[in-house]
Amino acid sequence: MIGLPLTMFFFAALGVVLTAASETLVGQTVADPVNLIGMIDSPFWVVLAMLLIIIATLSTNTAANIVSPTNDFQNIAPKLINQTRGVLLTGAVGVLLMGYDLLQKAGIIPPGVSLEQMYSNWLLGYSSLLGPIAGIMAVDYFLIKKQRLDVPSLYMDNHAYPAVNIAGFIAFGVPVALTLLSLLTGTMNWFYDYGWFTGSALGAIVYFVASQVLASSPQAGPAPIMAKEPAEQR
Repeated sequence: MIGLPLTMFFFAALGVVLTAASETLVGQTVADPVNLIGMIDSPFWVVLAMLLIIIATLSTNTAANIVSPTNDFQNIAPKLINQTRGVLLTGAVGVLLMGYDLLQKAGIIPPGVSLEQMYSNWLLGYSSLLGPIAGIMAVDYFLIKKQRLDVPSLYMDNHAYPAVNIAGFIAFGVPVALTLLSLLTGTMNWFYDYGWFTGSALGAIVYFVASQVLASSPQAGPAPIMAKEPAEQR
């Protein structure tokens, strides 16, 4: 809980500082730390810097990036793929994809689709879909339901909450439609470039307004059941 946020913040801050200092160090702005390390003349500092890059890669991938695809592999065939096999499959896919990208950069494989660019575009589009969901969930819990939930009713029909939340679908559809419009027409590029932030903000606003107008979500769940205090003995 503490180690992951601290290490990720440290390495992210280190990247920002190095990029800002690269103009003074090498005379040009270099965002890629590996390229910047390649411009260092001292072998000692090159080895030390590469060790830090390796530690950063391992800490980030082991603690964060491996978890999701491992769970996906397990869900595909839970009887055949356990956690260990899911991790191995994830590592194998990563090695193959990175190997292809390195061979392409080295000129061994004819240049084609850039894996880095393809992944960046996919990640940006994926975040554009997750942003509205985050905004909807935050507004629904903090503003609509006032942090009060009837948890059993979430899994039951015809109880405290509707089976279909129309306001939620509207709030999700509006940012997604604007994202697709930006991609297809080339207009409003800023909306797609900042997809998670614009999607979450717009989704939150639309959901709050739509939930008030349509009243498709109860204003607040039932009050939590409080344990009764034992009667004082006389």
